[in-house]
Amino acid sequence: MASAFVIDTVPKKSSFAGILDCILKEFNVYVIEKKNSVAKILPSFPILFIIYASCTLGTFFMLLPHEQVDGSPVPIVVFKDRPIAFHGFLVSIMLSFTCSFSALMIQHRPRVEIFFRVYAMASMISALVILLYAATRWGFRYRPHLVEPKIEYE
Repeated sequence: MASAFVIDTVPKKSSFAGILDCILKEFNVYVIEKKNSVAKILPSFPILFIIYASCTLGTFFMLLPHEQVDGSPVPIVVFKDRPIAFHGFLVSIMLSFTCSFSALMIQHRPRVEIFFRVYAMASMISALVILLYAATRWGFRYRPHLVEPKIEYE
């Protein structure tokens, strides 16, 4: 009596060689499909990194102490007296998260996926450039005290 759950792709003979041939055929089809897909050109690692980095940076800068500058909260650590740079940083982080998440969700449309991947990477790079700009301006704000002050004797 034949079972109702017999898979058509499994060969009728139950030998190890027949099952192995079936698995290799399925694997070859998978490799051919992946060879022609966008995933080979642009791997998903940068997109996942962008998602994690944007969540981490956004949360980190929201937890820092803030001060009110022109009616909006600005972190006092890096973006002190630079609310425009902070808002540009936040917009870039949000755009990078949204585009990378959309690229992961829309993998069946390669042109749209490439569009979102490129914009996610570009907005993450712009966010890092804004952060680097603010960090260098914040780091060089105070003059270094490399020379000892002159003491005047009376």
